[in-house]
Amino acid sequence: MINVTRNIIANHSKAFRNFIVIVIFLLPFLEGDPSSSIQSHISSKTLNRYKNLINYLEESSLPRYEIQLLFLDPRVEYYPEIIYNKFTLPKMDRYSNATLGTETKKYGIQEFMKQYEKYLSMAKNKYNVEKEAIVAVLIVETKLGSDIGKYSVFNVLSSIALSDEPSSLHILENHINEKYHYLSFDKRQKLMKIFKERAINKANWAKAEMVSLIKLHLESNIDILELPGSYAGAFGYPQFMPTSVLKYGVDADNDGSVNLFDFPDAILSIGNYLMNKGWNINTTNKRRALLRYNNSHSYVANVLETASSIRNCYPL
Repeated sequence: MINVTRNIIANHSKAFRNFIVIVIFLLPFLEGDPSSSIQSHISSKTLNRYKNLINYLEESSLPRYEIQLLFLDPRVEYYPEIIYNKFTLPKMDRYSNATLGTETKKYGIQEFMKQYEKYLSMAKNKYNVEKEAIVAVLIVETKLGSDIGKYSVFNVLSSIALSDEPSSLHILENHINEKYHYLSFDKRQKLMKIFKERAINKANWAKAEMVSLIKLHLESNIDILELPGSYAGAFGYPQFMPTSVLKYGVDADNDGSVNLFDFPDAILSIGNYLMNKGWNINTTNKRRALLRYNNSHSYVANVLETASSIRNCYPL
C-alpha cells in the first residue's frame, strides 16, 4: 500500500503537462473563435471560477504558469456542497463514540512498534514525545495508515477557498433559508451573519493552505491533484495540513523529501509538531498540544486513552 500511495502522489503526467503548455500557448489564438470547445471549457468553467483564488496565489509569489497548469487539469473539481456542509450542519465529533483505547490489539500495534522502534526512539530522544503517544495519534487519525481519506486535498481546499465568493454566499443563504425556514426572518438573518463570517474566515484559512499545498508541489514534486485526504484537507498517516507539513514535516529516513505516507517521516513529524506545541511531561500541556493538533476534547481524550492502553499492553 505504501509503495502504491507513494507512486500515486509522486508521479505527474509529463504528457498532460506538455498538452496544457500547448493549450496555454494557443489561448490567444483561440480567443476569436467562439466555437472552440477548448477555449469555452477552460475560460468559462475553470479559470473563471477560480480567477480570484488564482490571483491570490499569484500575489503570494507563486508562479502563475504553475498555478494555471494545476487549475487547467481535468482532475480539478469544485465541491459546491462544501459551503453549507462546513458551516451549517451541526458539528459532528467523529471521536465522541470511539473506543480505540480498548481495541489496540486489532491494529497490529506490537508488530508496528517493533518494525519502527528505531524511529519511535528517535522521536522520543529528540522531541521528548512518548512512543505510545505517537502511535496513539496514528491510530486515532488513520488507524495506523489504513484509513487515509478519500477526498482530493486540492479540490477540498480550493473549494473551501471559494467560500467567500458572492455565489458561494448566495448558496449558503439559500440553504439557511431552507434549513431554518421555521425561524423568524430576523433570526435567520442573525444566523446568516454568523455563518457568513465563518465562511469568510474559513476561506482565508483555505487560501493560506492552498499556498502551502502548491509550495509542496513545487518543492517536492508531489502530484497534489492525486493527494488523498480528509474532507478538511488533511493528509498523510498523521493527517497534517499543508502548512503543518512545511513547518513541522521531518525527513526521518533522509531520502531527500518529507513523505507523510511513509511511517518514519510521519513518526518524527508528529513528535516535532507536538514538541513545538508545548508537549512535555505535564498532562495539561499534553492536552493543550493535542488540542492544537485537533481542536476536539474527545479527540484528546481518545489519544491519551489509547496511549495509556498501549503503554499497559506493550510495556516499552
